[in-house]
This record gives sequence, C-alpha cells and structure tokens, in this order.
Amino acid sequence: MQKHTLMESTPHIEIKHTTQATNKGVYVLYYPSINESADPIVKALQFYFKSKELIKDINSGKSAKIYALNDDDPFEYVIIQNATSPRLDGANLARKASNKIATQKVEENSISVLLPHNYTIHDIAEFSFGFQLANYRWTYQSIKEGSKSSSFPIHYLNLITSISQEDYLNQVEQKWNLKYLHHLVKPILRLRELVPTRPNIANTEFMKNYILDIVKEYGDKITSTLIEGDDLLGAGLRLIHAVGRGSIHKPFYSCLSYKGNADSDKYYALVGKGVVFDCGGLSIKNTSSMEQMYDDKGGACTVLETFRAVVQLGLPINVVCSTAWVENSIGPDSYRVSDVIQSYKGLTVEILNTDAEGRLILADAMSYAQDKFAIYEMIELSTLTGIIKNALGRYCGVFTNRKGCYSLLQKVEKITKESFWPLPLEDQHRELIKGSVADINNSSSGRVGASAAAAFLECFVEKKVRWMHWDIANVAVTDKNDGIYTKGGTGFGVMSLIYYMTWDVVSKELKEQKQENEDDDN
Repeated sequence: MQKHTLMESTPHIEIKHTTQATNKGVYVLYYPSINESADPIVKALQFYFKSKELIKDINSGKSAKIYALNDDDPFEYVIIQNATSPRLDGANLARKASNKIATQKVEENSISVLLPHNYTIHDIAEFSFGFQLANYRWTYQSIKEGSKSSSFPIHYLNLITSISQEDYLNQVEQKWNLKYLHHLVKPILRLRELVPTRPNIANTEFMKNYILDIVKEYGDKITSTLIEGDDLLGAGLRLIHAVGRGSIHKPFYSCLSYKGNADSDKYYALVGKGVVFDCGGLSIKNTSSMEQMYDDKGGACTVLETFRAVVQLGLPINVVCSTAWVENSIGPDSYRVSDVIQSYKGLTVEILNTDAEGRLILADAMSYAQDKFAIYEMIELSTLTGIIKNALGRYCGVFTNRKGCYSLLQKVEKITKESFWPLPLEDQHRELIKGSVADINNSSSGRVGASAAAAFLECFVEKKVRWMHWDIANVAVTDKNDGIYTKGGTGFGVMSLIYYMTWDVVSKELKEQKQENEDDDN
C-alpha cells in the first residue's frame, strides 16, 4: 500500500500578538461603518500615505489597494480591505495573502495584520479561526512517498493589537465559545484532509489504523470495540458484512465511547457512514457518478473527528461514536439484488439495489450503539443520497423524529454559519420502503429518494431516542473556494455537533457576551 502521511499534530501556523509589524507588508481592516474622521487607525495611517485619496477609494468599495509610504516609515506598503465580519475578514485576508505568496513566489511566508481598535477577544478568535481555515490547501501535486497532501502558504500570522498574547490565551481557555474557536481548527482541518484522501490510500485497513491511533492516543479516557471481517457475522452485524464482503479490503465496525459526565448514564450517539469507495456494487454506477466516491466516507470521518475533539477538550458530556467501514465493490462474494438479510435489530431487509448500501451499514451501526448504551439522542451523518445535491445546493438536509432537535439546530447554525434545511419524513415515505418478501426494502426505486432513505433509517431508531439524520452529500466537499472553505473537504459538521451537544453551557456564555457588547455600545 502506498505510504501517506496525514496532517502532522504540530501547529500548522504560528500566531503572535504584537504591537508593531515584523515584516514590510501590513494588511489593514477597515470598517466603513466607523466614523471616518474619528477612526484612529485611518487617522494614524493617513499621516504616512502619499495618496490623498485613501478615504475616497475605500468608500468606493475597492477591497484592496497598495499605497506607497514615506521613506522614513517602517512599512513598505499597506493593503486596505473593507471588512464585514471577523470570521470572513480572516478568511478573505488569508486567501488574498496566500494567493499573493503563491503567485509571486514570495519567500517570506508571514504577514502582519493591523486589527481594528475595537476588536474584542472574541473578534480576534473569530478572525484567527477564519484565517486558518482559508489558509489551507489540499493537493497531491508532486507527492512523494511519505509526504503530506496538504499545505499552508502562510506559516506565521502577526496580529497587531493592543491585546497581548498572554491575555488572549488566558481568556480563550476560560470560556467554551472561545475555546471552540481556538481548538476546533485542527480537527476541522484533519477532516478536510481525510475526506478527499483517495481510496487506494484510505482503504478500510488505513481507516482501522487511524482509529486505533486515536484509541492509543487517549488510552483509558475512552473505551473501544472493533469488529472486523467474518467476526461481524458472529456479532450480528450482518448488513455491514454483506456490503463489504465483495471487496478484498475487509469491512469493520468501530464503537468508541467517552464518559465526560459521571453523574449521567445518558449518551449522545454520533453515527457515521464510512464507505471508503462506492462503485455501486452489482448495481454498478456509471463513471461520472463514481468519480467523487472517495468522499462517501465523509459521515464517519466527521463523527470520528468530532469525537476526538470532545475527548481532547474534556467536554462534560457522554458520547458514543459508532461507525461502519466498507468498500462497496464487485467480487466473487458480492451481495446481490434480491438477497434477504437480517439486520442486527432483527428486521429483515430485501436488497433491491446494491448501490443503496449506506443505509444498510448505518442500520447496524445505529442498532449496535442503542443496544450497548443508554442513548438519549442519536445524530447520524452520511453522504447518503445524490438527489440532495439537486434539492438543496449548499444546505445540509435534516430529517428528525423530534421538532425540538431541529429548533435547537437552528440556534446553533446562527453561531457556526453551517447551513441546514429540514426535509419531510411522513407516512407516504414510510410506505415506499415496506417489503413484500422481507420486513423492509433497501430502495424505493428512485422515488422520493432522500425521504425514503430517511424512512429506512427511522426503522432502526428506538422509540424513546431523539434522532436526526444529516444528509451531507452536498456539503462534505466543495469544488471551489468560498468563504472559509477551500477546494476539497469542507470540514462541515464538527462545529455544529460540538455546539449542539453543549448548547446549555455555550448559550449562557453567548448571552453574557451579547450583554457585554451592548454595555460597551452604550
């Protein structure tokens, strides 16, 4: 197998808070809403600018302009950019600066940014978060054995601000919201790197070792179960075994658990679909539909990195991470259309389409978690249906058995900026998957595909369990740079899952922060 090194655990970018620039180029954020004549940043800079058209150019909407400075000024040039919000400001500056470095082959891979004088610690955290995510590039170009697939054009970011690095880091560790912005960058970037890793590298053996490394890293903080190959049959995980048995790469199931709240026996279950590549099996896809199937493991990768972040941050919640890993391939022992297979729960399933494999492995993964743990709420993520892309664009489709789940998710998305959209799950959809030979069918023959798939999954949710199904097929990867996203994996879902599971704690801090901001404005 080709050797491949994913992102190192060391920081990918060093951020320093300084009171002056350490390199010649300085980026300046400018807010048009600030009174131009009273803005101390603009007033200070005007002294140095030879051009007298500074304010006029900024107000005309020019996003960036290079001005020559006086000979005795320590800055060689200043780039002015109109600002909107801290997170997007960071993303836009990172993209602008890294593109400059890439196109001009600048040897100096650091930049200085003069932040607005009224930036709070939260604003700085948002800016840094956006900057780091937009500074990421995923590529296999000229890759050598053992080399890394990702790159970060900018290695050093100097923030010119009155808030010292020590004060910033102290406050970051005291509040959950700041802590998330500071610490979730790395798991999101790991997810961005993992999802598009090609199947000749990230096969089931690779993913098994990836999970075992997590188990080794956190030791007695977590418990783990891993069932592989034919042992899946003995464990009752027959659907996972059936889907994966056609490949030379063994299927396996992984269940990780973490108990951060010793006073409660209730768990969140994060369930993910880990299809390392999907050719459709005997119901084979055409070539164009197969091209992006390296990302069919996106759901499992997302819940895995979210679980790792939960443990690393020591969050006061109990979480189970239940993932099923297969390659849906063609071989002498591939499962067939018309096969009837008994699930872990006991329900029998008739196979009408071997390309509707994701719901099969999820069914067993969902049932196993609920059987072994007292699950209070289960959130399942999967790149499940292609039709979701046509229906929702850049929204994640959400199905749920409790309206309250989606109501809370709406509050979360206002903070995380990850977009969701509710989709219907009704009796008309449940009728589509009812079986005549088995209890249920795994396909609705293309009718109402996304809702029918959710209806299938709902059969494996116990009555008292709150449940959401996130269909992330349209948001797991992107083919263009947009906001904080760069081409490749998006890292979608990690922040929303973390905020959702800890909303009781985070929402109190957000209310306090809002009140502080209002007091400052008065």
